[in-house]
Amino acid sequence: MTTLDLPEKAMNDEQAIREEVVTASKTLSPSIALHPSLPWYSEVMMILNPRDAVERARDKKLLYNCLNLHGVPVAADRTALLRQYVVPVFQTDVLAMYRSRNSYVWLANRNRRSRLPFHRVSASDKSKEVQRTGRLAIRALYAMGLDYGVVKIGVQPGGQLVVLDLIVEPKLNREMEDGFVRSIYLYGKQLPHAVKPVEKVMLGADPEFIMQSKEGDLVLASKFFPRYGRVGCDAIWYGSNRSDKPLVELRPKPSTTPRNLVVQMMRGMIYAAKKVNDPSIRWLAGGMPYPGYPLGGHIHFSGVWLNFKLLRALDNYLTLPLMLAEDPRGVKRRPKYGYLGDFRPQFHGGFEYRTLPSWLISPTLTKGVVALAQLIAAKYPYLRYDFLQEYSVQKAYYQGDKEVIRDKLMEIWTDLSSLSEYGHFQEDLEGFFDWVFSGKTWDESVDFRPRWKLPPYHRKKASS
Repeated sequence: MTTLDLPEKAMNDEQAIREEVVTASKTLSPSIALHPSLPWYSEVMMILNPRDAVERARDKKLLYNCLNLHGVPVAADRTALLRQYVVPVFQTDVLAMYRSRNSYVWLANRNRRSRLPFHRVSASDKSKEVQRTGRLAIRALYAMGLDYGVVKIGVQPGGQLVVLDLIVEPKLNREMEDGFVRSIYLYGKQLPHAVKPVEKVMLGADPEFIMQSKEGDLVLASKFFPRYGRVGCDAIWYGSNRSDKPLVELRPKPSTTPRNLVVQMMRGMIYAAKKVNDPSIRWLAGGMPYPGYPLGGHIHFSGVWLNFKLLRALDNYLTLPLMLAEDPRGVKRRPKYGYLGDFRPQFHGGFEYRTLPSWLISPTLTKGVVALAQLIAAKYPYLRYDFLQEYSVQKAYYQGDKEVIRDKLMEIWTDLSSLSEYGHFQEDLEGFFDWVFSGKTWDESVDFRPRWKLPPYHRKKASS
């Protein structure tokens, strides 16, 4: 298989792009190399659908193995389906959606293509099934290391969605053709503006922690904190009572300065310590310090372009190094949570990167994570590596095999430290990487307050 070269002169005209990427038989070229005048950008930015990812998707056994690894539900060999969807996707965008009429189908042979009639799903259809189908299609495409393709999804009895197939060289109708051509054109137009000054990247965060009594019992966050506010409760509930919230969430005001964001989180923790006012209660962070309750260290971005290349840079240059420092028990959080490329668009136009565990373990890790997030978001087109295109590296991440990841660490650090803006964050990043290179791992059963020097407030004795 060869990658189609799309010359710069064709990139400024949608019709010229159409003539290059759409074949005479109305199929889409499976892999495209863009050639704009951006000599300092990495090859990773310029290739849409890397060849290795295309070949992996074409092998149905590898396709299903890879999707399973990422926690993406796939169809069994013999599957009952109520209906099917065909979803053309370009990176984070669903271009259209087609649905078969409701009919009970027994899919006994996954290699046999169904001949069901499909109808366009209206753009006004905001049903939960349609929204879930779109998210699953994007997630499947990302898991396979691709930038575009057509995802076939089935609906099983009970409403369970499963991926049936991922087509990297799809047959196109006119709407799909227009959608892919337009997306490639817009991607090329955005490329020169992908690099940002670091101070233009707005960061937010909502790291979580959980509390545990000295006897080992869960202490509800809702006992001390409201649902909303700068320190509040996450939406998840405990048991059957939805008002019982177990997770504490810090919600500092967004900032373009990583250190300022950390200072605001520190203030939030001081406020929380005053509210709880019980040194016997342990504050726990990490991946899953209390069974059944995975924690997240979500980071919010504004002022940057959301695309798969940025998400992959965050996976490779932030998630992989942090994984080397995590408590081995944190692997239990994946892949239901903490899966690669997990993102959520936000109402303000930015997005939330959700893959990381809670990094409140220490100030060193927190300052490093936040600084690294801003540096990557601003300068990711210059970063050269996508180690997670390798199935073995993906597997190592999901299984917690640190040695495979550690082999990549020097290249990750060297690439980052070669950025001229690295010096803006040198103290915080060197503290972070010193920890990671040392081989130390955090213990998520240990109260993190002493590392932050948070005072263990004691109740004043009642006056006699």
